[in-house]
Amino acid sequence: MVDAQLIRDAGPLWKEATSSPFLEAAAAGTLPAQAFRRWLAQDYLFARGLVVFQSLAAAKVPRDCHKTLLGGLVALDNELDWFEAHARRLGIALDVPPHRACRRYTDFLIRSAHTEPFPVLLAVLFGVEVSYLAAWSALRPTGPYAEFIARWSSPAFADYVTALGGHAERYPHPSQQEYFNLVLQHERDFWGMAWEG
Repeated sequence: MVDAQLIRDAGPLWKEATSSPFLEAAAAGTLPAQAFRRWLAQDYLFARGLVVFQSLAAAKVPRDCHKTLLGGLVALDNELDWFEAHARRLGIALDVPPHRACRRYTDFLIRSAHTEPFPVLLAVLFGVEVSYLAAWSALRPTGPYAEFIARWSSPAFADYVTALGGHAERYPHPSQQEYFNLVLQHERDFWGMAWEG
């Protein structure tokens, strides 16, 4: 999916959204526990916001997109279970306030779901997922965070992202690039939050 037009036209934003000191430290096995705990709690809150966005998007998209988006919702529900299990095991509280970067991101998603046409929502969802896939896929699944790296660089996740990209390309819209780029800005800020606090 690195050849997708939306990615090519994003320019340097793409690299900013898919690389960060947080990811480098996760790959090296040197990620501070505090940064990991902050990321896990905030990513859980983000995933809950993404459920709202994706539910609204699924209600807007044409029939030929339903299986992909509804399958994504099922996977997202399983993801929440997975986060909750890890949080219990590690003693990480998930009932924390959202960081302002997380809140801005989820507010952007939900506002877009209410106000934008479905082709834009497809580009937004593709942006969320393809940037996440690219960020984790750049890392080797070794060290203390190997399970996390492997989960978000899996062939199944890549297939889902490819399907989303196909839907976005099939239904072009003049605002797709603008909103795709906004997603990348939020992704960049989210990684920064996870690393810096």
